[in-house]
Amino acid sequence: MNKIAIGISSALIIIFGSLLFTFFDFCDSTTSPPEKFSFTDGVFKTKNVEGISFEKDGILATIPAVTNGEILKIAAHFKSNENRILSLVGDYYDSEDYKGDSSLGKERAEVIKAKLMDYGTPENKIITSGKKIAGVLVGKRFYNAVTFKGSERVLKKEFVLPNEVEFSPFVPHVIYYNTGSYLFDMNSELRSYLDQAMNYLNQNYGTVLLVNGYTDNEEKRKGEKKLSRDRAREIRTYLYKNGIKKNQVRIQGLGRRNPISPNDSEEGKALNRRVEIKIK
Repeated sequence: MNKIAIGISSALIIIFGSLLFTFFDFCDSTTSPPEKFSFTDGVFKTKNVEGISFEKDGILATIPAVTNGEILKIAAHFKSNENRILSLVGDYYDSEDYKGDSSLGKERAEVIKAKLMDYGTPENKIITSGKKIAGVLVGKRFYNAVTFKGSERVLKKEFVLPNEVEFSPFVPHVIYYNTGSYLFDMNSELRSYLDQAMNYLNQNYGTVLLVNGYTDNEEKRKGEKKLSRDRAREIRTYLYKNGIKKNQVRIQGLGRRNPISPNDSEEGKALNRRVEIKIK
């Protein structure tokens, strides 16, 4: 065999070996290309976005920014529809090694539940469970391990579940707003809180309810101080109409001060457009 033939053979061996290592490395990196995530509940639909993934053997979730935005919409949907509840089922493979106190699947569902609650979905609107899958998880990540399913709340005839918020004079209550709006959504959760707050004020005449209005950093162009004060004023007007004395309510329009979340995303801005109510 001449030198040219030997050189060609060596080059082919190197190229083939490189491709082979690349193939095995790709197969080991993930179970499949990133899957898509979408959710439908009646007429409510999210966009088709990149899927949520969990690390193998664990509960660390990776939620892309655009997907996080859709989760924020899901949270708002179940918060505003009191007759709908959300079921989260977390999957896990029998082969996964997890050292937690409960099933890995339920723990994964609890991670998503915590995210939705951070965005305003009441805890009693979310049910979590886990489901074991036979087989072996190939790769390092499990895409869409948590299944979302909406359903109608069913109440037994012999009793009615109270949709109440536990009132405490020491814990503020927060109301969130659409961009540029000062009108609040009087849902059953807020009505329950305000009813209990008014009852507390009536029984403790010397106390004052402090209502602070806030905006995000973009609403400053529309007059942030006025808008934040208008948000607080609407709550005060409701309390006055329901018999609370004028000297028992104090309002402030604080604009974009005291943000509770960074204003560098739509999700963060949504959390900062708020009114906080507390006993002073």
